[in-house]
Amino acid sequence: MCVIDGSGAPAFAYNASAALVPASSQKLIVASAALRYLGSAYRFHTQFASSGEIQDGAVPGDLWLIGSGDPILVSNDLRGGVKMLAAHGLKQIRGGVVVDASALSGPERNPLWDPTDSNYGYSSATSGVSLDQDTIEFHIRPAAVGAPATVNLEPPNPVVTFIGNVLTVPDGYATQITINPTGRENQFEVRGQIAAGGRQAVYYLPVRRIANYVGNVLESFLEARRIQTGRPSRTGIAPKGLTALWDHRSPPLRFVVAKMLFESNNHIAEQLLRTVGRAVEGVGDDARGVAVEAAYLRSESVPIPGLHLVDGSGLSDSNRVAALTLCSLLSRAELTPGGNQLYLALPRGGIEGTLHDYHFAKALGRVRAKSGHLSGVNALAGYVSTHRHGRLAFAFLLDTAANPWDADAAIARAVDRLAEF
Repeated sequence: MCVIDGSGAPAFAYNASAALVPASSQKLIVASAALRYLGSAYRFHTQFASSGEIQDGAVPGDLWLIGSGDPILVSNDLRGGVKMLAAHGLKQIRGGVVVDASALSGPERNPLWDPTDSNYGYSSATSGVSLDQDTIEFHIRPAAVGAPATVNLEPPNPVVTFIGNVLTVPDGYATQITINPTGRENQFEVRGQIAAGGRQAVYYLPVRRIANYVGNVLESFLEARRIQTGRPSRTGIAPKGLTALWDHRSPPLRFVVAKMLFESNNHIAEQLLRTVGRAVEGVGDDARGVAVEAAYLRSESVPIPGLHLVDGSGLSDSNRVAALTLCSLLSRAELTPGGNQLYLALPRGGIEGTLHDYHFAKALGRVRAKSGHLSGVNALAGYVSTHRHGRLAFAFLLDTAANPWDADAAIARAVDRLAEF
């Protein structure tokens, strides 16, 4: 535990230098490094490009989809790009769709993550061309009692398939649905039941081989606009000198960082880690991203006793961070020229985001922080505005919590005590 006052002086410390599993509170590090090296106004770009302009309703060769690691690119963004091409008269791609995801590299899924998490959206892939946070939506709608429910995929594509069905049962019965991978690439088994009068159920499942998947999704969007392609989609590295036909810009990085911290979004954290690695070290993989984070902390004179990072999100229980590190990082952010962007990006405790269910009393409306939870791990790190001593930075890391709700309540009570100072 660690508390630092507005002057940068330690106000309280207990085992503050012990490097513990930080869980999602670790996202504070990648957020800070991204804001430092990319800048709060930075935008990701996703482009359609070809060897020439659209002429006589066609592009002369391939249509390239070139990514830069945008973590919040969604299917409707690509649909909008295809709509724009159609509005400019495109009817034929003489070559095919080629996806360039080379901006980021390394395995799609961190090998140090728990393999039992691999079927959950919070453990999705990392890619230079990321779409819908690298998940696909299963939309399950009830039919007549006794009939199979309707199962649709969004976005529609030919490479994600499913077997099995969901039975429609009478009202009053519980909706119980499971969707699991079969072992074949991007194939899922759907089982269970859904109440006839119930709402549509939506599930988000992670997909693999993202560049190939996105190429197939893009082909389906082109086909929907009756734009013909000359060959199947594939992946590659775009040559120099291409003509940009569409350039999609993400929102500014400050928005992306706030979304990551507000939702505790693992996918955004992993995309940012590799993007920072590419921006500073020239290679967008986990190792370079982690090296940049460590160098950043040292450059800010943040103590890093026992620091060991293996990802950007804190999803792996192999990560180790000291409360002193997080608390000092938060304290240093208060000195950032132009204002503390990190403070503004954090959710308000007891009010919104992943802090909505924290039961603060004196600190309600006075705390902004990042929580962290893994099995046996509870963490909270952020800022609290006190009654008489200004804003304090704090970090609480508990790695031995028997009951996570009791641990969160204990941390909330401690922050309430700080607010009274």
